[in-house]
Amino acid sequence: MSFFSRHISTVSKTFPAEISNPPYLGRRTIPMAVSVRHNVITGSRQVLIDGQTVEGTKGFSGIISSNSEGNLGLGSTIKFSFHHAESKKDINVEIRIKPSFLSYDYECLVDGVFIDEEEWAMNQALRQGRDADGVTLNTVTIKVDTYRVDVVKGEKKAYFKLVSTLTNPNGAEPEVVEVWKSFSEQLDVANIAKSSYKSSHLKSSFPSFPTRFVGMSVDQFSSEFLNSRKIELEDFWRKLGGFPRIAGRFEVLRFLGFEGERGAGM
Repeated sequence: MSFFSRHISTVSKTFPAEISNPPYLGRRTIPMAVSVRHNVITGSRQVLIDGQTVEGTKGFSGIISSNSEGNLGLGSTIKFSFHHAESKKDINVEIRIKPSFLSYDYECLVDGVFIDEEEWAMNQALRQGRDADGVTLNTVTIKVDTYRVDVVKGEKKAYFKLVSTLTNPNGAEPEVVEVWKSFSEQLDVANIAKSSYKSSHLKSSFPSFPTRFVGMSVDQFSSEFLNSRKIELEDFWRKLGGFPRIAGRFEVLRFLGFEGERGAGM
């Protein structure tokens, strides 16, 4: 089979799910994308979670094929479980591939609940800018106030002062916190925040973090360099503070110095 024929006959179906685990996440939910790739001619298929192939899901699903128990029948069912690290929860997934007239129908259950794409899309539209109870989400603004250079175990290290304001639109007083963070620490949390959007169309517009690589001749502790770095970091945090639902990321709020589970989820 040619490359063109192989790819034009492959169906890719994605089911957007949301993972909850109140004892650990509180009211926050975590987005998860379950995808099925199925070649309707050869029958080859696989399942992916957030773009990563799930081990053991590659196989064959034709009009008549074996299910997870090894029994023959119309279509096929794929069942598997895995540990979702961010939510600290074991997730059960079931994919059903059913032959239809000249095509196939695909169904997905996560923890026994059908993923209805139309209902999910409607709920997302209703919740745009609101939490699970319909309350407008908090907003956060972050500024890089200044910097300092410390000597840690005989080595110089630069730290930047982040001043963040968390605003609750329901009338509560804004909360302001300050933390000192190194460039590397800020890079780490930026990567964590970006990974939350890996299955979202927003990933391509996620703000770019300043490059960590500088010339060998640059004095990284000079006032000139640190002022330039401060401006770059402030531009990143300004953009990130305005990014959709970023004020619902518990990891980001905790990094900025806010305590408690204020995050409403992505």
